[in-house]
Amino acid sequence: MENYVCVIGGANVDIAGKAFEKLNANDSNPGVVTTSLGGVGRNIAENLSRMGINIEFISILGGDNYSRDIQESCKSLNMSLKYSLLLEDKRTSIYLSIIDEDGEMAVAISDMGIYDMITPEFLKDRLEVINNSSACICDTNIPKESLEYIMNNVNAPIFIDTVSIHKTEKLKDNLNNVFALKPNILEAQILSGIKIESDEDLDKATDLIIHKGVKQLYLSLGPKGVYYTDGINRGKLPSITKDIVNVTGAGDSFLAGVIWAHTKGFDIESSAKAGLAASNITLLSQDTVSKEISEENLLRIIENNWR
Repeated sequence: MENYVCVIGGANVDIAGKAFEKLNANDSNPGVVTTSLGGVGRNIAENLSRMGINIEFISILGGDNYSRDIQESCKSLNMSLKYSLLLEDKRTSIYLSIIDEDGEMAVAISDMGIYDMITPEFLKDRLEVINNSSACICDTNIPKESLEYIMNNVNAPIFIDTVSIHKTEKLKDNLNNVFALKPNILEAQILSGIKIESDEDLDKATDLIIHKGVKQLYLSLGPKGVYYTDGINRGKLPSITKDIVNVTGAGDSFLAGVIWAHTKGFDIESSAKAGLAASNITLLSQDTVSKEISEENLLRIIENNWR
């Protein structure tokens, strides 16, 4: 396959419950429950595929109906699973989230132990296809030693999604050879060791992360937008989204937008705009990956908001 990207990470089923009214702890809350395909790696891969980018998706699936649903979806989206592993005696991972009345995630549980099998040895057998890609994207669902193996052995530009506060700990001691990283404020505090309470703190913390080996940093400010820096160029861009429907998957689509921009040769500011455009499409959708994601729609939103 020519001009493809490798995505290494999670492919699971997302079960989301959205409350109609303010959540009450220790009680049953009226709402709606939806089931969809997810996983940070899989979400990024689907977004990129819908943007017209060829995908080699590397993950581990179980032998259940959820696995078959993921395989059928990947096939329909032209996402190759040639280098993934199917384990008939294992259960495909599940991500369970509770969404409040404003569309914000209140709490979630991730059952993703299957990804412990994405070991350095597993990756070594796939290193050639990874190094021949135009970009290597991974999430922190995979083990710490596997992330370090990627940083030490992959020649393609490496993009990492931090996923969560807990999983960000895997990156705290090593960010060598990372092209782009997308944390939020709390995750950036873990990576830098600095409590971020002001713009001065933000600059200092992100500079420390850059000095650890990251070339481009895109720090999510939630509803306030994004802060970007490469150690020289830096800035903030406000969110362009109003009337949020669902935040789940917005960060995944943001990174996908950045990766798409990278394949087009965009600079860091333009890449941040592409990320915001992609997340805007997702935030306005009930789906974790919006069916409206496309290169045409990205270009339209960028043109309408930053011409």
